[in-house]
Amino acid sequence: MRNSRKVGSIRVPSRLGVGPMSRNAVDAAIEVAYRHRQPIMLIPSRRQVEAQTQGGGYVEGWNTETFAAYVRSRDPERLLLLCRDHGGPYQHPRERQQRFSLSDAMRSAAQSYAEDIRQGFDLLHIDTSADLEGPAPMDAAIDRAVELYAQAVEVARSLGADVAFEIGFEDQGRDTNDPAEYDKQVGTALERLRIVGLPEPTFIVAQTATKVLETVNVGALTLAPFAVSSAVRELASITHEHGIALKAHNCDYLSRTELAHLTRAGVDALNVAPEFGVAESRAFAALLRELSLNVQLERFLALAYESRSWEKWMRPGTDAGDADRALIAGHYVFATDTFRDLKEAARDRASRLGIDLDGRLREAVAAAIEHYVVAMPDLRPGQTIGLATPA
Repeated sequence: MRNSRKVGSIRVPSRLGVGPMSRNAVDAAIEVAYRHRQPIMLIPSRRQVEAQTQGGGYVEGWNTETFAAYVRSRDPERLLLLCRDHGGPYQHPRERQQRFSLSDAMRSAAQSYAEDIRQGFDLLHIDTSADLEGPAPMDAAIDRAVELYAQAVEVARSLGADVAFEIGFEDQGRDTNDPAEYDKQVGTALERLRIVGLPEPTFIVAQTATKVLETVNVGALTLAPFAVSSAVRELASITHEHGIALKAHNCDYLSRTELAHLTRAGVDALNVAPEFGVAESRAFAALLRELSLNVQLERFLALAYESRSWEKWMRPGTDAGDADRALIAGHYVFATDTFRDLKEAARDRASRLGIDLDGRLREAVAAAIEHYVVAMPDLRPGQTIGLATPA
């Protein structure tokens, strides 16, 4: 496939994807984008924001239409890009809970993408890594990706919509891809797209040794940054020789130094999500303590713990306590009536003391987002990144 590669420049619409874990997280991302004059991608998964017909998501009770309308109403310069993260079959919980057949899961994913396009999403992540009982075989993942990609392109063309794409075929692990295997995967996928006349993606996702468990990045990058950088540099070279940008996922809780290793190795953009939900949960718990609302604090922690939404994030043999688990799961319950009642009680007490409750929470999330914006090389909207001619 190497003879099909190209050099020159690639357009990277934004270097940072932010998980919209709450209304405050969206507002914080907007504040940071305008403060730094930097475009930011909002990257809801199907669990977080979904079409009403597909069961919706857990963030703020938003469906795809109301989420898009909220963002656009607060972003007059369109510095925020609406980007579907982890679209694809079996990426919405009900598809596994109700044991959808493959054809039904593919249909559900296609309908989700179609609604994204109708609501003006800028980029769609075609993620076909999941199967009903676990990870999808690579050949099957590529076949499904091409099918969904083609359907999405057809919808976009019928509506006159300009939509970019991101592809990836594996769930995130602790290590990097093997460069030779990655080379074959990327070449095969892009050739399949070209054969059927589909546009090339903007991003390809690689395994960059970044993975989140609990509130720590447990990927190999944090243990062996120089070895990982060397491997990521090879992956970036493969991706860039096709004229496509490299995206890293699961980059939460990385230090400025660790982020520098990724960007210097050729990572063009990265995604961060659960860290921002935890930042808001911690800020809310801290404010409850400050306001001496101990009963409300206990109820918040119990509500979050009892959601069991922390379970998928735990490390084997963890010694995390119940409060730690609750704070990991806090953002999953922000849209519940019980949490809203707790928050109103806190808002009433805070306002009598001259404290803007949501302002305090936004500040905490904005500080976490700003860490990544500052760490990434400067990028103006529409800027391109030059690619070196391969040796």
